[in-house]
Formats: sequence, C-alpha cells, structure tokens
Amino acid sequence: MRTMAGGPDVAAVFAELAEMLASDPDIEKYLTTVCRHCVRLVGTDAAAVVYATCHGADLSGVAGSDNRGRGLAHSALSAADGPWHETVRSGQLVTIGNLAVQAERWPLFVAMAMRAGFTAVTMIPVGPQDGRVGALALLGRTEPDAHGVLLALSLADAAAAGLDLCAELRRQETAIAQLQSALASRIVIEQAKGILAERCKVTPDEAFGVLRRQARTNQQALADLARAVISGTADLARPDPAKRI
Repeated sequence: MRTMAGGPDVAAVFAELAEMLASDPDIEKYLTTVCRHCVRLVGTDAAAVVYATCHGADLSGVAGSDNRGRGLAHSALSAADGPWHETVRSGQLVTIGNLAVQAERWPLFVAMAMRAGFTAVTMIPVGPQDGRVGALALLGRTEPDAHGVLLALSLADAAAAGLDLCAELRRQETAIAQLQSALASRIVIEQAKGILAERCKVTPDEAFGVLRRQARTNQQALADLARAVISGTADLARPDPAKRI
C-alpha cells in the first residue's frame, strides 16, 4: 500500500473540495475528484461511489477514480444485490480483506472485482443514518489501516455534502421555475381580463368571472384560455349582468 498523505495535504484536499462546491456544483465531476483523493490519501488502488441522483430515488449515479472502479460500479448496479446496495440499506461500514470468501454473498460483484485485480474492498455509507444517499467503495489488494478508514469516512462526508448541496440547488431551481411559470400565467390572465373588459364593456372583475366560468365549463387551464383570448381564438359569450363572481 502506498504512503498516505500528511495533515497539510489533507487540509488542502478539503479546501479544494469546498472550492469546487462553491464554484462548480457539477456533482459527477465533484464525486470523481473525491474518489481520486481517496486513492491518493488512503492509498487504495481505486475508489468508486454509487449514489441516488435525488433523495428517495434508486441508486443510479456512478463516479470513480478510474475506469476500473467506475466500470465495476456500473456493472454492480445491474445486479439486484451487491455491496453498494447492501451498504446503503444497512448503513454499516464493511471491510473485507479477502473477497474470495464472499463469492456466495456477492457472486457477480466478486467475480468482476477479482477480474479487475481487486481482492479487498471497504464499503462506506454516504449520508446520515436516516438519509443515506449512496456508498463509497475503496478497492484494492489490501485493507486500509485505521487512519486510512478515518480519512475515507471524512471523504464520504464530503461526498454527502456535495450531494446535499446539489439536491438543494435542484429544489431551488424547481421553485424558481414554478414561480416564473405562475407569474407568466398571471400576466397572461391579466392581459385577457383587459381585452375582455374592453371588448364587452364590463369591469375587470366581471371579465375574470367570464374567464373562470368558461375554464371550469371546458375543464381547461385558466392560463390556456387566457392565451386563446389574447390570440383571438376563444369564443366567449358577453357576460350576463345577472351573473356575478
């Protein structure tokens, strides 16, 4: 096993990861960097993380330090069971120094890992106990020592922080898009109210009542009907003075 990095180098790694999240929240690129730092700091041969692209979703995302680790993780995702799935379900850190003895437990994974030259694996859950979002695998020929496991745990926490930040950014983007859509719909409805009020010589409130009744009768979205009014393709009857909102 290669010599692990010392304290200042570790600090520089986490500073780099923090800067990446602040400037370029590309989750696959970020997690690939986490995996590569696992190799450099812990001294393992390869590392790969499998993760859910959003909270509550199935595991579908993969990042790895190299093609071997990434390819193994991709292949393992196709199996109904395996170390990544098991680690996410259990939330337990697992270290196996001799993969051959686990052939019955994970037949597909063990066969693929050994073909790739890996005979040992350490699996680390990513995310809190009540909200695990993935698992990080250290792949090699020997198990990491206690210091290496502690470094890997910290890097798994960094991976979880990146996934949480990206999930929050997606939530914010969704909320912004919904607000923009609602504002655009409101503007269209106000325009249609003005057109109807002018055309039918009624108040804006009465014009809105006509729009709303017509939309309900036709089971049509109010904004869609308003757009039809603006384009001149909607045929609305003049408001009945006896009908009020």
